[in-house]
Amino acid sequence: MLGFWVWVLSPRKGVKMKKTLVGLLAFLGALGMAQKFSVEASAGYIYSGLGGQLAVVAEDLAPGLPLAVRLGLGFATSDALDDNYNIGGGTTWGQYKKDNNFTEWGQNITLSLDVLYKLPAQGLPVSLAPYLGLRYNMFEGGAYDNSGNSGKYSSNAFGFGGGIRAAYAVIPNLDVVADLGADYYLQSDITVSSSSGSTTIRPGDPRYANLNAFVTQPDGFVFRVRLGAAYRF
Repeated sequence: MLGFWVWVLSPRKGVKMKKTLVGLLAFLGALGMAQKFSVEASAGYIYSGLGGQLAVVAEDLAPGLPLAVRLGLGFATSDALDDNYNIGGGTTWGQYKKDNNFTEWGQNITLSLDVLYKLPAQGLPVSLAPYLGLRYNMFEGGAYDNSGNSGKYSSNAFGFGGGIRAAYAVIPNLDVVADLGADYYLQSDITVSSSSGSTTIRPGDPRYANLNAFVTQPDGFVFRVRLGAAYRF
């Protein structure tokens, strides 16, 4: 019987939370310098599923300085487990899931903090802004069947990313925005549990490579494309 896995707190998460708080404090400092603000809502393909993001953008941090800071909160569905993973005896997870009537689910919740550089675009209807930033992703997923057997897999990972944001002014305070980018996530602990208990598998553990191949949390390079709107105050 294949085991299932769930998120629990570990000592490393305290360090990660401190880094996240530092990023939030940096954004609050940028808010105090900003000349304009906008609220952005977008949706599209994120990592391995459909999702969206809400963001606050602090623009024009100083006169003549074409920089902006964006703090975003994103959510996306996820294909939590690799259907092609061989669970033993030549049986893939996808086949096992089908034969035993398991339903699979997964999600990613992502905090992002970006610095955008607004390229000069005088006289053009579209403005372009390449960006770089930090990521903190919270993955959770698992499967369950009709008999009440269930389990979860989860991991929290730090990363960094970049991309380009294009904005088309519909009216003076409203833009249609398109965002194309890629992120890179560091390997992180995967904490798992089933009805028999829970455990944490860390990078370097001999079991980690197989588990990491099975669970499809963001790891290494992942891609996203979003389309939405931004309202400027």
